[in-house]
Amino acid sequence: MKKVNIALAQLSCEEGRVENNLTRLDNVIDEYGHSHDLIVFPETFITGFLSPKVCRTLAEPLNGPIVKHLERQAKKSNTSIVVGLYEKEEENLYNTTVLVGPTGLLLSYRKTHLWAGESSAVEAGNYYRSCSWQGTKIGLLICYDIEFPETARAVAGMGTELLVLTDGNWDGPVHRLAIKARAQENQMFVAMANRVGQLEEAAFCGESVIVDPYGRVIAEAGREEEVLSASIDLSLVHESRQHHNYLKERRVPFNIPSTEIGKGIREIKI
Repeated sequence: MKKVNIALAQLSCEEGRVENNLTRLDNVIDEYGHSHDLIVFPETFITGFLSPKVCRTLAEPLNGPIVKHLERQAKKSNTSIVVGLYEKEEENLYNTTVLVGPTGLLLSYRKTHLWAGESSAVEAGNYYRSCSWQGTKIGLLICYDIEFPETARAVAGMGTELLVLTDGNWDGPVHRLAIKARAQENQMFVAMANRVGQLEEAAFCGESVIVDPYGRVIAEAGREEEVLSASIDLSLVHESRQHHNYLKERRVPFNIPSTEIGKGIREIKI
């Protein structure tokens, strides 16, 4: 049995109030860190969703103070953290999710599929990635990405057993259906942490969820703030692939290979 304890922090955040959002994150980590292997927060939770001008002001490189803060928190609580933020690399800005463990930054992923109007603030990412984590393979996607089968299939093709999605979505049924499909068709676990609260006319719907490799819901949240805690058995991934293996048995007219880029991280460029 490969047991992993996951906490999904389904919270609201304040647009542009980095210190306030970090305080909320710290409180969750202090409470759940030592008893959970992984704590997942929503898309751009550190900053909230920002206008292009404010985004440029608050975005940081991945060696900046925000990620350094996450590294200290992960080390102190002996846990791993997945959370969304705005990344700055030279003149480019990205909607990025990071995986930070007790040893430091393990993986970063830039959102490849931007929602309507989002391209006015950030560039689209151009890679999919997975990495080794606690004896398994873990991958990241962000919000709108999950509505495209090719995204999860690319990540699964690198050996991923646990796909983590940071979400900022207000249409619950769409993502719930997509997540269950991505888990079942790739025979892997999918864990999604969504926001709650209001942003202008939009109301984030919550409904964070963990789905197993058979497409079955393991744990689910409602539409209010909560930290959803669940334990998953990663041996189900191997079990689900015993009689049929979609990744091995598919017949498609193309193949995009992944490459090793260092420290156990594999990448597919697009």
